Amino acid sequence: MGNNTKQRVAGGISHLLSPAGVAMLALLLISGGRSEDMWVLLGLCLYVVVPLLVLLLLLWHQRCTGDTSDVYDPTPVRRQAMLNLGVVTYALCLVVLSVLEAPPLYCWAGATFLGGAAAVWGINRFWKISIHATGAGGAAALVTLAEASGWPLALGLPVVVGWARWEREAHTGAQLVAGTLLGALVAWVCREIVL
Repeated sequence: MGNNTKQRVAGGISHLLSPAGVAMLALLLISGGRSEDMWVLLGLCLYVVVPLLVLLLLLWHQRCTGDTSDVYDPTPVRRQAMLNLGVVTYALCLVVLSVLEAPPLYCWAGATFLGGAAAVWGINRFWKISIHATGAGGAAALVTLAEASGWPLALGLPVVVGWARWEREAHTGAQLVAGTLLGALVAWVCREIVL
């Protein structure tokens, strides 16, 4: 595979398996594929549609200001702004799930998404840990700990996402491994607290 092709594939994976993409996959897998379930639909709206709308708003703002940085490898200031919005968005989503008395499994997933985003937000102030790898590690742990039927597939998420981010030269190996481990740890801690 040529360099240009690898870059395009890595870029596509970075888009598809962004934190919103792995959240969608995790929610579908832990629900047992019952996409008609009200909680799955609400979770998908809160943790996939809302973050994608926020991302589109950021892209629109970026275009209006003439910022040409890559949305998946942004400048430190843009990255921190994205993390700020992510933490606030995930916190509001978890509040909605709690107020509506969602089943514990969905609250655990929401707490994991929020916890991962908040941890990356704090670490990002002094080190560039991978947001993508944190999401993939958290999703893999969620699906595996929930003993969902697709858990073997989920274990491959950190590897695929890590390769894509490495190929895009967005992160070092240490940033990818640390992100994956952080996401998994947050999922485990949130399970102990929520369930």
